[in-house]
Amino acid sequence: MRKPKGRLAFIEFQSPTLVERAPADADWLHEIKYDGYRTELVIEGGQARAFTRRGYDWSHRYKRILQTAANLPIKSAILDGEAVVLGKTGLPDFQALERELGNPNSSKIIFFAFDLLHLNGRDLRAQPLIERKAALQTLLQESAPTLTYAEHLELGGKDVYDHACRMGLEGIVSKRADSPYRSGIQASWLKVKCIKSDTFPIVAFVEKLGAQPRRIASLYIGRWEGDRLLYAGKAQSGYTMEAARRVRERLDPLIVSKSPLSEPIKKPKATWVRPEVLAEVQFSGVTDRGILREVVFKGLREDLQAIPAKPPSPSKRRFDGQHGVPRENILQLLPDAVPPSKEELVDYWRRVADRALVHLSRRPLKLVRHAYGATFYHKGPLPPIPTSVHQLRVQKREGGEGVRVWVDDLDGLLGLVEMDAVELHPWNATVDDIEHADQLVLDLDPGEGMPWDAVIEAALSLRGILEAAGLQSWPKVTGGKGVHLMAPLAPGMSHDRARQLAKSLAQHLVDADPERYLLLADPAARRGRIFLDYLRNGRGNTAVGAFSPRARLGFPIAHPVTWRQVEAGIRPDAFTLARPFKVAPRRAA
Repeated sequence: MRKPKGRLAFIEFQSPTLVERAPADADWLHEIKYDGYRTELVIEGGQARAFTRRGYDWSHRYKRILQTAANLPIKSAILDGEAVVLGKTGLPDFQALERELGNPNSSKIIFFAFDLLHLNGRDLRAQPLIERKAALQTLLQESAPTLTYAEHLELGGKDVYDHACRMGLEGIVSKRADSPYRSGIQASWLKVKCIKSDTFPIVAFVEKLGAQPRRIASLYIGRWEGDRLLYAGKAQSGYTMEAARRVRERLDPLIVSKSPLSEPIKKPKATWVRPEVLAEVQFSGVTDRGILREVVFKGLREDLQAIPAKPPSPSKRRFDGQHGVPRENILQLLPDAVPPSKEELVDYWRRVADRALVHLSRRPLKLVRHAYGATFYHKGPLPPIPTSVHQLRVQKREGGEGVRVWVDDLDGLLGLVEMDAVELHPWNATVDDIEHADQLVLDLDPGEGMPWDAVIEAALSLRGILEAAGLQSWPKVTGGKGVHLMAPLAPGMSHDRARQLAKSLAQHLVDADPERYLLLADPAARRGRIFLDYLRNGRGNTAVGAFSPRARLGFPIAHPVTWRQVEAGIRPDAFTLARPFKVAPRRAA
């Protein structure tokens, strides 16, 4: 993480080592293990920021806490602690914390501070813990309950642990009283759990049949073993009605047709998902095969990265064709892609820039890149960004900050070519207001065996449905195998509302002919049917942009067309890199 000159930066947390029993001698302090989100507060110049365990900036989640922190009578400080919500029993309630995170001004979220790393320009990490805690207690005398000093006990470790377990707490953390603060997992901090709990990726869910609104009945979870994702068990309890509904909606865009597990298992009721969402669960033990016993759902871990960033193994590199792209940069590999050369792209953008920028300018972009012999949807850290390409810092849905690029002129488009970008997929919002959608998109994606005339018919039917809803749509051939219907939206519509609107419009066609149309992305169910993809809408979701090249044979481009052209049966690959303004002649069947 880059540190702005003169500013305090996030410090990697010190983390405890998990042990079976608490230390018995008198050199240790013992604290409650709080069941919440580990958080670091950085206070400087009358302002405060909040960071998660992975260093993501979550200042937008903790406004009330940060206001209190910014008003402390100090010039600067760094506090280590836990964001917690206390339930009706007075104990930390993880699911209640999840609910309250949607309200940045919540008075229920309390920051329990247990360490002080910096104070008024002085780095305190080398000082003994007992001295750091004394300074912290003095600092927080007037800030409770929003900022509360985390008390410690100097009794025997076993007594403290037994008392914590009787109270129903998660466990305790024992810390050497004379220890400095060192980032990473250290033996000078020890954690002992009353209840076993950990974080696991969700690989599938079972839906509660007939529930309205829809919700999950249980979750299947996995565990990473090197590069392999293995089955770890089923969480059937621990869900409130609200949590079961919220988790179902969170997993909806991640549904896939096949199991993501490295070793298939037979689960006929499972709806498989990409393993990008983490669940915190409790369990009583682990079998020899690595299956958790008596699993209870606690909540989602939106503060943690969904998939661990791992470098590709040698075998993975061979499978991917010896390319050198780090695994953490590949959102989706496109093994059959055929990208144009950079020279072809530069020549193309020079010819179409004026028309293309009408649709692409000032929009955050998702990129398909071709680098090191691989073509892929890019995620994560970007390559060097030319000065002609603008950068926008955005709050990611899973927490933390990310960088999105955008352009507003020909030099920017050429700069994207320098970054190995082939396809451009813009947000349905501009950089001037990224939190509100300014256009709606419906993607008509025909399954195998579906004649093109049926797609044309569907597009014309949807045009009428949109007109009845007061939306004037225009069509775009995708350069792939379908058609997009685009419609401008009135200002101020949230991304969630735009997605709901798109779904409700598509539902009209499904209701009229469910044998021909569907809203599910499952490839197995799409044979002989048209998938009406409304999921292109939503914050950060994208569709290929008008005039974007496609990494396909013949180098087709996505291109706006007229309704008269649609009625005449224009094909989705009618325009190409070499002929961007004139319909290419049809190939022989």
